[in-house]
Amino acid sequence: MKKFYSLLIAVSFVFNINAQTVSGFNNIVDVNGNTHSLSTYLNDGKYVILNFYLETCGNCMASAPKIQSIYDDYGQNLCEVIVLNLIVDNSSPYPSDQDCIDWMTNAGCTGPPNFNYQASSGSLGWGQFYSVHGGGFGQYYLVSPDDNSVIHSQTGVLDEQALRAVLNNNVTVGASNTGNTSATACDSYTWNGQTYTSSGNYDQSFSNSSGCDSLHTLSLTINSSNSGSGSYTSPTPVSWQGQTISSSGSYSATLTNVLGCDSIATLNFTLSTSSTLENDISFGTKKIFKIVDMLGRSNLGDKNKTLFYLYQDGTVEKKIIIE
Repeated sequence: MKKFYSLLIAVSFVFNINAQTVSGFNNIVDVNGNTHSLSTYLNDGKYVILNFYLETCGNCMASAPKIQSIYDDYGQNLCEVIVLNLIVDNSSPYPSDQDCIDWMTNAGCTGPPNFNYQASSGSLGWGQFYSVHGGGFGQYYLVSPDDNSVIHSQTGVLDEQALRAVLNNNVTVGASNTGNTSATACDSYTWNGQTYTSSGNYDQSFSNSSGCDSLHTLSLTINSSNSGSGSYTSPTPVSWQGQTISSSGSYSATLTNVLGCDSIATLNFTLSTSSTLENDISFGTKKIFKIVDMLGRSNLGDKNKTLFYLYQDGTVEKKIIIE
């Protein structure tokens, strides 16, 4: 289960409980760097549970496992119900992010996104919530996407069954799911219409048969193809990669490299009538007839191999050209 914790946020929002219409609370970032906007959730048809708590509140501690249970049973924020936890405290010093992390861990409510909303009850719009029940914590509000209104609210220890009853009258309980795919490809890989050219983990969300978000992760390894070229001049035809080459030109062959990807080799061949090889003094300038390896196979003059140079004057020279 992915864990979300608190992050200090200093953005005010406005709730108008008297008119039963809720607005604000947009572009708020939790400790994991994820941005949340109430208006986006509501526009997407989500029902949003707002849980206001204090770290010194016994009722809040007792309610935390119930909030976690609802979060789990209604799709872990991937289905029709979104659960958000907000700590509201005007104590001095304010609770730190780590205080919020520790509190949620101890309370057993590490699933829903958690925000450290450090503000007094009367200074910001959330205080309108506070006054609805005459003060006290915890406080829980269910906001409907139909008209952005609060359709259920509680204070004290959460009556989980009462909240579930309202939810079940409005949403279909569905389960989210996740999946993983591993793939290895050469140069690029196309997954669900998206082409990737570098290794990494990539996520895509879908809607499953329950109507919930389904998160799939691709673990991708991209290997690279490669190419190389060389030039060779000979007075006679040569055999190269299964081809007999008897005229000047560029010739290509597709091989497989150690990573299993294509390796394109190109030979730029020149057929000459008088090819010469500059050699040592004892041999002078001689015309090459053919180059072969120790098994008598034709060779282009590979480096770091024992080769035999056959000359038109009938002499043979054994060479190892060190690169």
